[in-house]
Amino acid sequence: MSRPVLLAVALLAAGCSTTVAPTSKIVAQPVSAPRPIQISLAPEPPLLALVRTPPPRAINPLTGLAPRKVPVVVIKVDNASTARPFQRGLNHAAIVYQELVESGLTRFAAVYDGSWSGEVGPIRSARETDIELLAQYGRVTLGFSGANKGVMASISRAQRRGLVRDASYDSLKAPYREGLRRRDSYNVFSTPNKLRAARPGVPARDVGFAFAPLPKRAGRSAVAATIRFSDATSVVVRYNKRTGRYAVFQDGRPMRGVAPANVIVQRVAIRSSPYVDILGHRTPYTVTTGRGPAVLLRNGRLVTATWRRLTVKTGTRFLDDKGRDVPLKPGPTWVLLQPKGQSLTWSS
Repeated sequence: MSRPVLLAVALLAAGCSTTVAPTSKIVAQPVSAPRPIQISLAPEPPLLALVRTPPPRAINPLTGLAPRKVPVVVIKVDNASTARPFQRGLNHAAIVYQELVESGLTRFAAVYDGSWSGEVGPIRSARETDIELLAQYGRVTLGFSGANKGVMASISRAQRRGLVRDASYDSLKAPYREGLRRRDSYNVFSTPNKLRAARPGVPARDVGFAFAPLPKRAGRSAVAATIRFSDATSVVVRYNKRTGRYAVFQDGRPMRGVAPANVIVQRVAIRSSPYVDILGHRTPYTVTTGRGPAVLLRNGRLVTATWRRLTVKTGTRFLDDKGRDVPLKPGPTWVLLQPKGQSLTWSS
């Protein structure tokens, strides 16, 4: 076990540890731990409070940094254990979504705003979930490699409706490079610039994020957290006070160079899709419209919220109990689309 992993384990074992399980039983804690706290939906905020206040100056709506006018590119990246040694480009994404796939595993949808021109990969297949999730960005370029016939048909319909631009390996091979073949898959790579040139989409727009300083005493101290997706997959994030960013560990292994300024845990419903993978496992469908509990981790603090997304074409807002936007720190954000009923624990 590497030293970063040992540190993460030690942090999670030390101090107070609290369990969040809004739709399942509270997980038993050590005798020395305080009483677990249950997070549920905040009271419904008044409608007038939901009016969005525009930022005082032009910013990049995805990062809160300097605005960029180039079209957004989203790339599906493999997160199988065999793929992790080959991963590249995730540390340069403006936003990364981690979503459940078959057999309790997860995959990434990495959003690029024009600030990165290097390679990204290994690139893997899309899911029907991605259409709903990414519609809030407008007609973005979607890079992926493979999907079953049903999902490809759904993406074709979504393209005709102006929801995405299909920039898949199946539809155009020139922007892609095949790497070494590992035992379970080919390693396929591309760059946001190549995909953007082949199937240009639209520039970044408001997807619901609000960037501002964190009020004093907001939330509670949380230097590390563990987020479970399934019995097979867990994510650990650990705050680095020196850099003001988070280290991310997948199933106990550190992700090289990955250091988001914000980590959002968005509790979502999971239903079965009509599709299966090549092994016959049913594909889960992640529901990203509606509302539900959420947690924001930034500056070593944990802030509870309610996420709200009214339609597939509107952004996802993260609100407190008064309907105010929970402020993100300028910089990259990781959004963990955690299935309801799975545990979230943290250490202060």
